[in-house]
Amino acid sequence: MEAAGRIRVMTVHGSKGLEAPIVILPDTADRKPRSDELFTLEGGARVWKTPAAESPPQIAAARERRRARDAAENLRLLYVAMTRAQCWLIAAAAGKLETGGAWHDLIRQGMEAAVASGVTTGALVLDEGLCPRRAQASGAAARPVLPAGLWPAADVRRPEVCPSALGGAKRCPATRCPPRKAWRWLAVHRLLEHLPLHPPEEWEAAARELLPDLPDVAPVLAEARAVLSAEPLAEALVPHALLEVAVTAEVAGRRLSGTIDRLVVEPDRVLAVDYKTNRVVPDRPEEVPEGILRQMGAYAEALAQIYPGRTIETAILWTQAARLMRCRAIS
Repeated sequence: MEAAGRIRVMTVHGSKGLEAPIVILPDTADRKPRSDELFTLEGGARVWKTPAAESPPQIAAARERRRARDAAENLRLLYVAMTRAQCWLIAAAAGKLETGGAWHDLIRQGMEAAVASGVTTGALVLDEGLCPRRAQASGAAARPVLPAGLWPAADVRRPEVCPSALGGAKRCPATRCPPRKAWRWLAVHRLLEHLPLHPPEEWEAAARELLPDLPDVAPVLAEARAVLSAEPLAEALVPHALLEVAVTAEVAGRRLSGTIDRLVVEPDRVLAVDYKTNRVVPDRPEEVPEGILRQMGAYAEALAQIYPGRTIETAILWTQAARLMRCRAIS
């Protein structure tokens, strides 16, 4: 995981709705077929399986239905696995590739259809464009469109909506002072993301390294230091929290894609924390601007899909006041 200097090891099912800059699929070789001993016949009866060559028509039909279901589920999982990557997708296989239906084979076939170029190791590379961050920094042209054959029949490439762009005010109505400059918002976020990776005595040097274009890091460093040192914020600042977590989900008929600043995942609950650098901090959750509540509500809806059965909580971390405020979700 780029933001926290850690690697997340996940199943495909567990990764649904999440994204990362680099995704590695380490085991995409042939898999052993299912070894279930029972088949379900039309009408619901359960029977022991028989050798394929000796199976009566009812069992042969049940075997074919299972094969078709497994094949469809295999493709669905492959699609989920491949679309978790923001920049790089690496597919590797250490086992046998004899059936032609392994994920490694399917990915290779797709890359060859897209005219992938070979490299000296014998691997295939498909350069579909620059990483979004590099493209933004270099002013590169829009990324090329992949051949239609690499996508499912359904059009899943419709425009995405960012949770922070759902409308509504982002500042308290009584606020007269101008909003903070974008650079300050980015600077505080960057420090909150990276400073916990260093001991406190190194924070000043780390801040200067993280913000080399900022003449005076003292003000933003003081704000970040106050947040990271505030004892009441310990619940959100636990070491196992995930940082800068990209999430996507279908919410109210729209595909939402956003980044949660801090995500605390526990066996029975999930806490999503968003940093806000507003100059004026509301005193009560009821006074939080509607635009921010909409954003947090969208995160809650997305996380409920990604972590079914767990309590989903959202909170705003007001950096100006070093205060964590629980907020309600609205649609």
